[in-house]
Parts: sequence; C-alpha cells; structure tokens
Amino acid sequence: MASQAGNRLSDKILRWQELWLAFFYKSFRPAAPDIRKSPQRGILFLDMSYTLKMFQERHLEQALVSRKLGGYFSHVISVHPLAGLFATGCDRFGVPVVSRLDETHVFIEGKIGVSSRLRWLPPLNLILAQVNLIRLVLRLSREAKVDVVRVGDPYYLGLMGWLLAHWLHIPLVIRVCFNYDQLYETTSKPVFPRLFVFRAIEKMIEKFIFHRCDLIAGANENNMNYGLENGGRREVATIFRYGNLIHEDHWRDPGARQAPDTILAELGLTGDRFLVTVARLEAMKCVDDTIRVIGELVRRGHKIRGLIIGDGACREQLQSMAAALGVGRQVVFAGNRDQKWIAAVLPRAEVIVSPHMGRALAEAALAGVPIVAFDYDWQREVVADGEAGYLVPNKDWLALADKAEMLLKDRVSAGKMGEKARRRIFEMMDPRKMEEHERNEYEKLFARHSPCERP
Repeated sequence: MASQAGNRLSDKILRWQELWLAFFYKSFRPAAPDIRKSPQRGILFLDMSYTLKMFQERHLEQALVSRKLGGYFSHVISVHPLAGLFATGCDRFGVPVVSRLDETHVFIEGKIGVSSRLRWLPPLNLILAQVNLIRLVLRLSREAKVDVVRVGDPYYLGLMGWLLAHWLHIPLVIRVCFNYDQLYETTSKPVFPRLFVFRAIEKMIEKFIFHRCDLIAGANENNMNYGLENGGRREVATIFRYGNLIHEDHWRDPGARQAPDTILAELGLTGDRFLVTVARLEAMKCVDDTIRVIGELVRRGHKIRGLIIGDGACREQLQSMAAALGVGRQVVFAGNRDQKWIAAVLPRAEVIVSPHMGRALAEAALAGVPIVAFDYDWQREVVADGEAGYLVPNKDWLALADKAEMLLKDRVSAGKMGEKARRRIFEMMDPRKMEEHERNEYEKLFARHSPCERP
C-alpha cells in the first residue's frame, strides 16, 4: 500500500514538473512562429485577388474565414506575392509583411523590390524580393507542417505554387476562376503581358501546370472544363463554387436587408429606376456594353439610370464614353464598395446587367433581381434563359438592351424571374453543402497522396 501511495505521489510530482516545463517553454520560446495548434491539416494559399487591406475595407473577411473550411484546416498561410503593386512610395519595397489574422491564420504580402535604391533595375529588384518571399513562405510552411498548396491561377501563382509544392513534397491544388482562353478571345491580350509578353508562352505554362495539379477545382463548370482542355486530368477535376465565399448579408431576405435610402440619396438615385452592374472597370469585364445598353434605353424613351459598382483602370474612359453617348448624368460610378453596402443596394435595382460578372453575379441573383447577361464564361450556369433572366449572344449589346427593356415593361414577369434567380443560387451554392463538398475532395486528395510520400 505504501509503495502504491509513493508511486501515485511520484506520478503527481512528474506531472507538475511537465506542466511547469510546458509553461516555461511556452512563455520563453523563440518568436519564430509555429502556427500549427493541433494535429489537423494545414493549407498554403497563393492568391492575388485582394490585398489584406482590400479584404478588410470591402468586408470580404468571409472569403478568408472560408479558407479554414469550418475547422477542417487547423492552420492557414495566405500569401499575396505582389501586394506591393498596390502600395505607394517606399512601401512598395522591402521585406514581406506578415500579419497574424488570428492564432491559426497568417497573411503574408510580398513586395515588388527589396529596396527603392534598385528601382532603376526593376527585374532584378523584383526577383530578389520574390526570392525573399519564397524563402519566408518555405520556412513558415515547414514549421507549420503544411499539407497542401492551393493557387488561384496557372501562371505566376501556378509556377510559384508548383515550386513550393515540389520542395515541400505536398500536393498542388488550383482553383480556376476564369476561362483565360475566352478572355483572350475577348481582349486579344495575354493575361500577364508585362511578365510573359506572348500568349503562346502562357499557353505552354498552362499545359505544364494543369497537367501537374493534383486537384483542379473550377469555380464553375466552364472554368473547370477550361482547365481540362489545357492539360488537366479529368480524374482529379471538380467544382468549388462561390457559396461559402459570399458575405452573410447577401443570403438574407432582400426585403429584410438594411434600408438603402441614405445610400440612394447620396448617389442621387432617390425615386429613380436604375440598372446595376458590379464589376472591376477593366477591359475584360466589358462594362462599356452596360453603358451602351443604358444609352440605348434612354434613346428609346425610358427614364432609367445606371449604377456601376466597382473601379479600375477604365473608369475615366467609361465616364467619357457615357458623356459621348449623352448619358453622362444618367450613369453613376459608385467605385469600390463594401459587401454590406452592395447587399443593401442590389434589391432596389430593376435589372442586373451582366456583360461578364464573377462572384458578383451570384450575389446579384441573391438580391432577387432579374438578370440579363451575355452567354459568356459561366453565366449560363446562373441565368437560365427565360426563367431567371435572359441570355443573349456574347457582345450583342443591342439584344441585351432588348431583353432589359422587356423586363422594364413587364414587372410581373421580372419579379418572378428575380425570385427564381434567388432560389437557383440557394440550390446551387448552399454554403454548408459547398464546405462539405470541398472537405470530401480534400479527403480524396490526401488519400491519393499518402503521408509516407513526404519526408
């Protein structure tokens, strides 16, 4: 009995020693971060859609939260390799910026040069900055024991992701958010003209990266098929739709959303009927066709205005175009707005005009507003022609104006189409189903890549 009591006392002393040592180590260990907090999996995201500041200003944090897949990934490293492009002055240069979003999520932003003194040698400056970034990402990924690399395009991110996945001995996933072949048909320009110069070079990179991806996830069927047509393997292809990326306000009933009266007064739209397009003001988004539609409807005698939400390099050009068509006062350029603002305004629109909208097309449909769209990229997957709105041949803006006019004249049919558009997105993009599907696909991926393959 005495022996047993002594053993229990000894066990308690050892336990207290272990707890004390654990506390001591936790309190005084080096600052180099090891963000792995549990035996679950980790993921490295390479994405250039938004800088951290853009995510925060536009209330797009849901897109960052969704990267954890409801806890499936216990730690996340997000990387924007070229965030310095959106900075000013000396902030464009230097060492990568590391921001801790929470205990399990780190956001890293790369620079476009190591020093402003080397700005006269931009290629060398950029290369040195990206080498620094890759070294940092490799170190953090090894410390966190990251299990998979995910990239957002097959070009710059694709090449960087392939190198990192190769060095880390882990699988590579790509989420394809554009059909770049259709984009080239529209613009006749490479995706990265300054970096790769020729589309032929980009095509070689596409085939190299897609063939080596261990999972190809299109944002929709059209984008997935583009990956398969350019070297991807069908047995590793799937679709990761936008559902779990969409801000919660868009899922609310349109009639129960924040009243936008103050916003409309600020825009000078109080009491006016208006059309909406939500898109970046870049040539690839064809917002000029929205301007043409508004001009044509005004010419036909409709008292209608246009609201363009988004910003970009083509803003001044589009404003000049609207003035030249005599609708400069009818078109309001709202610039970039956060998701709460957009979700409040969209239900007040008469019609959504979509030359080429991405995730914003799903958000617009959730507002219960009918859509007229070009039959381009993925838009036919949302707009069932004659049910949730109307599809017209790509670049036929006169047909776009005709269909918009039909909806303006027949408000009963327009209301029914808007309701069907909203129901269609609910069925297609339920966030819980999207998360479950993504988790299942990652499980299949990890089953194909046994841990014993990794040193």
